[in-house]
Amino acid sequence: MSDIEDVIYELGYRPEDDSWDTDGRRTYVHDDDVTKDHLSLVNNTIAPLEWRRCTFQLFAFHHPSGELIELEPGGADCTGHFLHHMKADVDEQA
Repeated sequence: MSDIEDVIYELGYRPEDDSWDTDGRRTYVHDDDVTKDHLSLVNNTIAPLEWRRCTFQLFAFHHPSGELIELEPGGADCTGHFLHHMKADVDEQA
């Protein structure tokens, strides 16, 4: 398990879908809504691992490796949200 995966679990996320090998993406679920406080908690927790808030995408963080973390609100009729951890796009690194 990688450092970021450990932190994702520590933040209270549960695995929802692991398509890392086939689609380069893992999805986790959290029972709480995405609030400003939650975004700050995620930011402050992953910042020591070199993750930074995206300036071009809402609710997203990027890593120098090219990996991306995106938080997806659950919607108006439900509570909770998803976290998607995605691999770097190989074409973008070339």
